[in-house]
Amino acid sequence: MDAVEAARRSLDWIASVAVGTDGGQGWLEAGTPYDDLYAGTAGVLFGCAEAAAARLDTGQVSAGARGRLLHMARNGAQTLPDDGLFTGWAGVAATLRAWAYAVGDPEAVDAAALVTTGIAERVLASSPDPAPYTDVISGDAGTLLALLPDGSDLARRAAGTLADRLVSVAEPGPDGLQWRMVAGYEILMPGFSHGTAGVAYALAAAGHALDRPDLVEVAVRGAEALLAIGQRTDGWAVPLVMPARPDVPDVAYGWCHGPAGTVRLFLLLERIDPQPRWRRAVDGCLQALRDSRIPERLYPGYWDNVARCCGTAGVGQLLLDRYRDTGDEDLLDWAEVLAADILGRALTTPTGVTWSNTEHRKDPSELPQEPGFMQGAAGIAGWLTRLHALRDGRDVPAAVDWL
Repeated sequence: MDAVEAARRSLDWIASVAVGTDGGQGWLEAGTPYDDLYAGTAGVLFGCAEAAAARLDTGQVSAGARGRLLHMARNGAQTLPDDGLFTGWAGVAATLRAWAYAVGDPEAVDAAALVTTGIAERVLASSPDPAPYTDVISGDAGTLLALLPDGSDLARRAAGTLADRLVSVAEPGPDGLQWRMVAGYEILMPGFSHGTAGVAYALAAAGHALDRPDLVEVAVRGAEALLAIGQRTDGWAVPLVMPARPDVPDVAYGWCHGPAGTVRLFLLLERIDPQPRWRRAVDGCLQALRDSRIPERLYPGYWDNVARCCGTAGVGQLLLDRYRDTGDEDLLDWAEVLAADILGRALTTPTGVTWSNTEHRKDPSELPQEPGFMQGAAGIAGWLTRLHALRDGRDVPAAVDWL
């Protein structure tokens, strides 16, 4: 089974576990309907957008997910808890834009604008005090990233408000600035999903889009703090948590907490303001991934995840992006090694192909199969299809830079 066949069969499996819902179809997480980007309907459509951009027919899966998100955008369905990027409405907007970008869908563009208008109005009407969460997953940084492509005056004003709120809660860090997921939270997670790398990325993107050099400068100070805490003699990665804890590894390697995510900040800063230190940081992140020996499972609990957030497909996405930027065939070959491991861990069912991540501290250790984007089949299918297209000589850019 090659990559594109696995992607096609995983869409079959995703279709088999869909449930009917207002406007189209939805998917369950632990028995509960979810519409978000992380694990729900938006994530399924986002994976379909990646696959469709690489010319895979996503059929009834994308039709059902698209219908559901259009219905939500037009009717304001109260099924999402917040305006977060991976947990709420910002993810719906980002997904509809990704789908429209992939296939040319003016209805999706209009629906995305409805969603971002609602988000912007809520931001501007909210208290001037900082929101509880700052991070990319559910906080101000992620919402900011979803507002920037809108381009309307309303969205730009709301984006500026969010950026200013993030600046206001920056803390002094080693040689720079840092952000906690929640103000006062005792643990600092400096990586992309819940900490400094993601917040600084959002501020750099906002500074560039809004023509505000002050925001880029704050982002640079965040990058400098990461450089200070992440130096290694060989590869380069930030700590998973600070202060260190005995129950978790010192360093992770995925998109969420490791170099596959942290590097996104340095790649963006290199585009905005090319400097040798950003290039050295990018090279160090890639070297850390090589040094990690992933996807080898070196011991129980090491590299038990194949998905986009914390696992193999997320690292593979970075390799595909760097291949597009550099033309380095070694990166594509490396991605093929990761794909072979993913294909080797596929689960064949009567309705298609899926995957299970592993939690070695649980019994049974194999976790339930998920249809969604960040921990499930949709995210893996999108990545496998893009890999196949690039190997086939077709240029398929990432749907969004922050993934």
